[in-house]
Amino acid sequence: MKRLLSLGAVAMDIVIDSHELPKDDGFALINREEMLPGGSASNVSVSAAHLGLEVYQTGKIGDDSIGEEFRRTLTADGVDDRYVVTKKQGTTLHTYILTAPGGRHCIFANKGDSVCTLAPEELPENLMDSMDIFYNDMFSPKAALWLAKRAAAQGKPIVYNMQCVPSFMELCGTSREEIDEMLGTCTLFVSGRDGYYELTGETDYRKAMRIVQERYQVKEGVICTAGGEGAFWYDGQEYAAPACKIEPVDTTGAGDCFLGGLIYAYFTEGQSKPEALEFANASAAVKCLQAGPRSRADVKKIQEFKDTHKE
Repeated sequence: MKRLLSLGAVAMDIVIDSHELPKDDGFALINREEMLPGGSASNVSVSAAHLGLEVYQTGKIGDDSIGEEFRRTLTADGVDDRYVVTKKQGTTLHTYILTAPGGRHCIFANKGDSVCTLAPEELPENLMDSMDIFYNDMFSPKAALWLAKRAAAQGKPIVYNMQCVPSFMELCGTSREEIDEMLGTCTLFVSGRDGYYELTGETDYRKAMRIVQERYQVKEGVICTAGGEGAFWYDGQEYAAPACKIEPVDTTGAGDCFLGGLIYAYFTEGQSKPEALEFANASAAVKCLQAGPRSRADVKKIQEFKDTHKE
């Protein structure tokens, strides 16, 4: 069983299900409101754990009630929390996710004072020695780069998911120079269309992928998650997988579950890049058929979905 170390956004999500997203100065009715475990990095962790990886989460939370609930739900979802650091009198990252019919949603984030501040000295010196894969999203950039350099020295895969564009990451304390350093260190880079645009200024994301790959020479290439257009992987050759045709219930966390499926399929099972993209797309689609930001689907469920949604 492969061991995955995941570092990044760890949070709780307050999900507000509305009949529509309000317009400027408008109103919307709330149908349902609840707090659910979330955070992009921890969503990836939970997805990967349910696909059979041995997953260890690191990151930083506060000692508030939100942090306590996050830790409880993380372990309940099968992820080892021994490397999650707690800040005394700290505030845990939490988000407000507004959802509406058709899978539409928007997210407001309260980053608190913990999630971006994990320092290398707060982690065991030999942490990467017992791990097989390192995943991060550059929240807590100093710790992310420190772990990535150790993983690189040991020849272990480093997956960098730029889930938030560089301009937003700067607001969270991650500099463009640190992003560039991670891009030069990682073995696989993943971003949405907006991320590629900010990195290159190129509006055609497929051209932008080529620019990024040529600039950074990422060992396994670069991936773009393009929503309804599917997913694309470029490493000098382009591979594409169309999006699954479904009626989504909630798209929150779909990209995270895509990544959990991708890490399982490519780095654990050794599937080809086209096969891994298809499995990752199916993982995301299964998530979209349920409410909430996390998926607990196992390999059998995702494979059954793939088999019943073949073109």
